[in-house]
Amino acid sequence: MARKPRLFAPGILYHVIVRGNQRQKTFLSAVDYQTYQDKLTQYRRKYDVTIYAYCLMPNHVHLLLECSKTPLGKFMQGLQQTYTQYYNRKYKKVGHLFQGRYKAILCQKDAYLLELVRYIHLNPVRSKLARTSQDYRYSGDPAYRSGKATAIVDPRAVLKMIGGTSGYRKFINDGQDGGHREEYYEIADQRFLGDEEFGEELTRTYEDEEPKKRRGLSVVVKELAAVLKLDIEQLRAPSRGWKLSQQRTMIGYILVRRAGYTVKEVAGYFGRDATTISSILSRYDGRVEKEPEVRRQLERLAKIV
Repeated sequence: MARKPRLFAPGILYHVIVRGNQRQKTFLSAVDYQTYQDKLTQYRRKYDVTIYAYCLMPNHVHLLLECSKTPLGKFMQGLQQTYTQYYNRKYKKVGHLFQGRYKAILCQKDAYLLELVRYIHLNPVRSKLARTSQDYRYSGDPAYRSGKATAIVDPRAVLKMIGGTSGYRKFINDGQDGGHREEYYEIADQRFLGDEEFGEELTRTYEDEEPKKRRGLSVVVKELAAVLKLDIEQLRAPSRGWKLSQQRTMIGYILVRRAGYTVKEVAGYFGRDATTISSILSRYDGRVEKEPEVRRQLERLAKIV
Protein backbone atom coordinates (compact mmCIF):
# COMPACT_ATOMS: atom_id res chain seq x y z
CA MET A 1 0.00 0.00 0.00
CA ALA A 2 1.34 3.44 -0.92
CA ARG A 3 2.36 5.64 2.00
CA LYS A 4 0.28 8.72 2.58
CA PRO A 5 2.00 12.10 2.11
CA ARG A 6 2.99 13.88 5.30
CA LEU A 7 0.63 16.49 6.63
CA PHE A 8 2.10 19.82 7.71
CA ALA A 9 0.23 21.66 10.44
CA PRO A 10 2.03 24.61 12.11
CA GLY A 11 1.56 24.66 15.87
CA ILE A 12 0.57 21.00 15.97
CA LEU A 13 2.42 18.55 18.21
CA TYR A 14 4.59 15.98 16.38
CA HIS A 15 6.15 12.84 17.81
CA VAL A 16 9.06 12.14 15.45
CA ILE A 17 10.89 8.80 15.50
CA VAL A 18 14.07 8.35 13.46
CA ARG A 19 15.74 4.94 13.30
CA GLY A 20 19.18 3.85 12.17
CA ASN A 21 19.26 2.20 8.77
CA GLN A 22 18.88 -1.56 9.26
CA ARG A 23 18.86 -0.90 13.00
CA GLN A 24 22.51 0.13 13.01
CA LYS A 25 23.84 2.32 15.80
CA THR A 26 23.87 6.01 14.93
CA PHE A 27 25.84 7.18 17.97
CA LEU A 28 29.13 5.47 18.78
CA SER A 29 30.70 7.96 21.18
CA ALA A 30 29.88 10.83 23.53
CA VAL A 31 31.11 13.20 20.82
CA ASP A 32 28.52 11.79 18.40
CA TYR A 33 25.69 12.43 20.86
CA GLN A 34 26.95 15.96 21.47
CA THR A 35 27.27 16.65 17.75
CA TYR A 36 23.65 15.61 17.15
CA GLN A 37 22.53 17.81 20.04
CA ASP A 38 24.50 20.72 18.58
CA LYS A 39 22.80 20.25 15.22
CA LEU A 40 19.44 19.93 16.94
CA THR A 41 20.10 23.32 18.53
CA GLN A 42 21.22 24.83 15.23
CA TYR A 43 18.17 23.78 13.23
CA ARG A 44 15.71 24.38 16.05
CA ARG A 45 16.84 28.00 16.11
CA LYS A 46 17.04 28.34 12.34
CA TYR A 47 13.46 27.17 11.76
CA ASP A 48 11.88 28.36 15.03
CA VAL A 49 10.96 24.87 16.24
CA THR A 50 9.74 24.26 19.80
CA ILE A 51 11.05 21.02 21.30
CA TYR A 52 9.18 19.72 24.35
CA ALA A 53 11.13 16.50 24.80
CA TYR A 54 13.81 14.47 23.11
CA CYS A 55 15.87 11.36 23.69
CA LEU A 56 18.86 10.10 21.73
CA MET A 57 19.14 6.33 21.90
CA PRO A 58 22.04 4.31 20.45
CA ASN A 59 20.14 3.46 17.25
CA HIS A 60 17.16 5.81 17.16
CA VAL A 61 15.92 9.27 18.14
CA HIS A 62 12.66 10.54 19.67
CA LEU A 63 11.62 14.19 19.26
CA LEU A 64 8.44 15.83 20.55
CA LEU A 65 8.06 19.18 18.85
CA GLU A 66 6.03 21.91 17.21
CA CYS A 67 6.91 23.74 13.99
CA SER A 68 6.11 27.35 13.17
CA LYS A 69 5.96 28.39 9.50
CA THR A 70 8.63 26.04 8.17
CA PRO A 71 7.47 22.50 7.35
CA LEU A 72 8.77 19.68 9.50
CA GLY A 73 10.45 18.10 6.49
CA LYS A 74 12.83 21.01 6.01
CA PHE A 75 13.86 20.96 9.66
CA MET A 76 14.41 17.19 9.59
CA GLN A 77 16.29 17.32 6.29
CA GLY A 78 18.83 19.80 7.64
CA LEU A 79 19.22 17.95 10.93
CA GLN A 80 19.55 14.43 9.51
CA GLN A 81 21.67 15.24 6.49
CA THR A 82 24.27 17.29 8.32
CA TYR A 83 24.64 14.68 11.08
CA THR A 84 24.95 11.92 8.48
CA GLN A 85 27.67 13.94 6.72
CA TYR A 86 29.54 14.26 10.02
CA TYR A 87 29.14 10.55 10.83
CA ASN A 88 30.18 9.29 7.40
CA ARG A 89 33.21 11.53 7.31
CA LYS A 90 34.30 10.57 10.82
CA TYR A 91 33.86 6.82 10.38
CA LYS A 92 34.73 6.70 6.65
CA LYS A 93 31.30 5.42 5.66
CA VAL A 94 29.11 6.11 2.64
CA GLY A 95 25.37 5.95 2.08
CA HIS A 96 22.38 6.31 4.38
CA LEU A 97 22.81 6.31 8.14
CA PHE A 98 19.10 6.65 8.99
CA GLN A 99 16.08 4.91 7.54
CA GLY A 100 14.83 6.80 4.52
CA ARG A 101 11.49 7.83 5.96
CA TYR A 102 11.20 8.91 9.57
CA LYS A 103 7.89 8.49 11.38
CA ALA A 104 6.09 11.75 12.13
CA ILE A 105 2.91 11.35 14.19
CA LEU A 106 0.60 14.34 14.65
CA CYS A 107 -0.63 14.22 18.25
CA GLN A 108 -3.62 15.71 20.00
CA LYS A 109 -1.80 18.08 22.32
CA ASP A 110 -4.26 18.35 25.21
CA ALA A 111 -4.51 14.59 25.52
CA TYR A 112 -0.92 13.48 24.88
CA LEU A 113 1.63 16.22 25.57
CA LEU A 114 2.38 15.27 29.17
CA GLU A 115 2.24 11.53 28.56
CA LEU A 116 4.63 11.75 25.63
CA VAL A 117 7.12 13.92 27.54
CA ARG A 118 7.24 11.24 30.21
CA TYR A 119 7.25 8.35 27.76
CA ILE A 120 10.15 9.79 25.74
CA HIS A 121 12.27 10.67 28.77
CA LEU A 122 11.78 7.20 30.23
CA ASN A 123 12.93 5.48 27.04
CA PRO A 124 16.43 4.71 28.42
CA VAL A 125 14.89 3.14 31.54
CA ARG A 126 12.62 0.85 29.50
CA SER A 127 15.64 -0.14 27.39
CA LYS A 128 17.73 -0.78 30.54
CA LEU A 129 20.35 1.78 29.54
CA ALA A 130 19.81 3.67 32.79
CA ARG A 131 18.29 2.94 36.19
CA THR A 132 16.39 6.24 36.22
CA SER A 133 15.78 8.93 33.62
CA GLN A 134 18.09 11.35 35.44
CA ASP A 135 20.97 8.90 34.99
CA TYR A 136 20.78 9.34 31.21
CA ARG A 137 22.56 12.36 29.72
CA TYR A 138 21.17 12.49 26.20
CA SER A 139 17.60 13.64 26.70
CA GLY A 140 15.55 16.64 27.81
CA ASP A 141 15.10 15.21 31.31
CA PRO A 142 17.86 17.34 32.96
CA ALA A 143 16.19 20.55 31.79
CA TYR A 144 12.91 19.51 33.42
CA ARG A 145 14.65 18.60 36.68
CA SER A 146 16.46 21.94 36.83
CA GLY A 147 13.48 23.97 35.60
CA LYS A 148 15.80 25.98 33.34
CA ALA A 149 15.68 26.29 29.58
CA THR A 150 18.56 24.84 27.57
CA ALA A 151 19.56 25.48 23.96
CA ILE A 152 17.26 22.62 22.94
CA VAL A 153 14.39 22.41 25.44
CA ASP A 154 12.42 25.00 27.40
CA PRO A 155 10.50 23.01 30.05
CA ARG A 156 8.64 25.88 31.69
CA ALA A 157 5.32 25.57 29.85
CA VAL A 158 4.99 21.89 30.74
CA LEU A 159 6.24 22.38 34.29
CA LYS A 160 3.43 24.90 34.91
CA MET A 161 0.94 22.13 34.12
CA ILE A 162 2.35 19.61 36.60
CA GLY A 163 3.47 21.65 39.60
CA GLY A 164 7.02 22.61 38.74
CA THR A 165 10.15 20.49 39.08
CA SER A 166 8.86 18.57 42.09
CA GLY A 167 5.69 17.74 40.19
CA TYR A 168 7.78 16.58 37.23
CA ARG A 169 9.91 14.27 39.41
CA LYS A 170 6.78 12.72 40.89
CA PHE A 171 5.20 12.42 37.42
CA ILE A 172 8.30 10.61 36.11
CA ASN A 173 8.52 8.35 39.17
CA ASP A 174 4.87 7.38 38.77
CA GLY A 175 5.59 6.15 35.24
CA GLN A 176 8.91 4.50 36.04
CA ASP A 177 7.55 0.96 35.80
CA GLY A 178 5.57 1.55 32.62
CA GLY A 179 6.40 -0.58 29.60
CA HIS A 180 6.38 -0.09 25.86
CA ARG A 181 3.23 1.67 24.61
CA GLU A 182 2.40 0.27 21.19
CA GLU A 183 -0.51 2.69 20.80
CA TYR A 184 2.04 5.53 20.50
CA TYR A 185 3.41 3.93 17.33
CA GLU A 186 0.54 2.10 15.63
CA ILE A 187 -1.78 5.04 15.19
CA ALA A 188 -4.85 5.89 13.14
CA ASP A 189 -4.13 6.44 9.44
CA GLN A 190 -0.42 5.97 10.32
CA ARG A 191 -0.09 9.65 11.19
CA PHE A 192 -2.61 10.74 13.85
CA LEU A 193 -2.60 10.10 17.60
CA GLY A 194 -5.87 11.36 19.01
CA ASP A 195 -9.60 10.95 18.66
CA GLU A 196 -11.28 10.51 15.28
CA GLU A 197 -12.40 14.14 15.04
CA PHE A 198 -8.81 15.33 15.58
CA GLY A 199 -7.51 13.56 12.48
CA GLU A 200 -10.50 14.51 10.36
CA GLU A 201 -10.20 18.19 11.27
CA LEU A 202 -6.50 18.31 10.44
CA THR A 203 -7.08 16.60 7.11
CA ARG A 204 -9.77 19.14 6.21
CA THR A 205 -7.80 22.16 7.40
CA TYR A 206 -4.23 21.56 6.29
CA GLU A 207 -2.59 20.48 3.07
CA ASP A 208 -0.06 17.73 2.61
CA GLU A 209 3.51 18.84 3.17
CA GLU A 210 4.79 16.70 0.31
CA PRO A 211 3.84 17.59 -3.25
CA LYS A 212 1.44 15.27 -5.00
CA LYS A 213 3.89 14.79 -7.88
CA ARG A 214 7.62 15.37 -7.90
CA ARG A 215 9.08 17.06 -10.96
CA GLY A 216 11.03 14.92 -13.35
CA LEU A 217 14.75 14.71 -12.70
CA SER A 218 15.61 15.75 -16.26
CA VAL A 219 13.55 18.95 -15.88
CA VAL A 220 15.39 19.91 -12.69
CA VAL A 221 18.80 19.15 -14.25
CA LYS A 222 17.92 21.33 -17.23
CA GLU A 223 17.07 24.25 -14.95
CA LEU A 224 20.26 23.83 -12.91
CA ALA A 225 22.37 23.54 -16.05
CA ALA A 226 20.85 26.74 -17.43
CA VAL A 227 21.90 28.68 -14.32
CA LEU A 228 25.42 27.28 -14.58
CA LYS A 229 25.43 27.91 -18.37
CA LEU A 230 26.13 24.28 -19.13
CA ASP A 231 25.08 22.06 -21.98
CA ILE A 232 23.07 19.01 -20.92
CA GLU A 233 24.92 16.70 -23.30
CA GLN A 234 28.24 17.88 -21.87
CA LEU A 235 27.05 17.05 -18.38
CA ARG A 236 26.00 13.55 -19.39
CA ALA A 237 29.10 12.88 -21.48
CA PRO A 238 31.97 10.74 -20.10
CA SER A 239 34.29 13.77 -19.93
CA ARG A 240 36.29 13.89 -16.68
CA GLY A 241 37.62 17.43 -16.99
CA TRP A 242 38.08 19.00 -13.56
CA LYS A 243 35.73 21.96 -14.00
CA LEU A 244 32.96 19.94 -15.60
CA SER A 245 33.31 17.20 -12.97
CA GLN A 246 32.96 19.78 -10.19
CA GLN A 247 29.82 21.22 -11.75
CA ARG A 248 28.39 17.74 -12.28
CA THR A 249 29.12 16.91 -8.64
CA MET A 250 27.43 20.10 -7.48
CA ILE A 251 24.30 19.27 -9.48
CA GLY A 252 24.33 15.71 -8.18
CA TYR A 253 24.63 17.01 -4.62
CA ILE A 254 21.60 19.28 -5.07
CA LEU A 255 19.56 16.45 -6.61
CA VAL A 256 20.31 13.93 -3.84
CA ARG A 257 20.84 16.03 -0.72
CA ARG A 258 18.30 18.79 -1.37
CA ALA A 259 15.74 17.59 -3.92
CA GLY A 260 15.35 14.05 -2.56
CA TYR A 261 16.22 12.02 -5.67
CA THR A 262 18.00 8.74 -4.98
CA VAL A 263 21.64 8.08 -5.78
CA LYS A 264 20.46 5.33 -8.13
CA GLU A 265 18.23 7.77 -10.06
CA VAL A 266 21.03 10.32 -10.41
CA ALA A 267 23.61 7.70 -11.36
CA GLY A 268 21.26 6.33 -14.02
CA TYR A 269 20.65 9.77 -15.50
CA PHE A 270 24.36 10.57 -15.78
CA GLY A 271 25.33 7.03 -16.83
CA ARG A 272 27.54 6.47 -13.79
CA ASP A 273 27.89 3.73 -11.20
CA ALA A 274 25.73 4.34 -8.10
CA THR A 275 28.53 3.38 -5.70
CA THR A 276 30.86 5.87 -7.37
CA ILE A 277 28.25 8.65 -7.13
CA SER A 278 27.63 7.89 -3.46
CA SER A 279 31.36 8.01 -2.71
CA ILE A 280 31.79 11.31 -4.59
CA LEU A 281 28.91 12.93 -2.71
CA SER A 282 30.24 11.76 0.64
CA ARG A 283 33.59 13.39 -0.09
CA TYR A 284 31.82 16.52 -1.26
CA ASP A 285 30.02 16.70 2.10
CA GLY A 286 33.38 17.63 3.61
CA ARG A 287 33.81 20.55 1.22
CA VAL A 288 30.30 21.77 1.94
CA GLU A 289 30.98 21.89 5.66
CA LYS A 290 34.42 23.51 5.37
CA GLU A 291 34.06 25.95 2.47
CA PRO A 292 31.60 28.87 2.82
CA GLU A 293 31.80 29.71 -0.89
CA VAL A 294 30.68 26.20 -1.83
CA ARG A 295 27.77 26.47 0.60
CA ARG A 296 26.73 29.81 -0.92
CA GLN A 297 26.76 28.33 -4.42
CA LEU A 298 24.68 25.39 -3.29
CA GLU A 299 22.14 27.59 -1.53
CA ARG A 300 21.75 29.64 -4.70
CA LEU A 301 21.14 26.51 -6.77
CA ALA A 302 18.91 24.88 -4.12
CA LYS A 303 16.35 27.65 -4.52
CA ILE A 304 15.57 26.31 -7.99
CA VAL A 305 14.47 22.91 -6.72
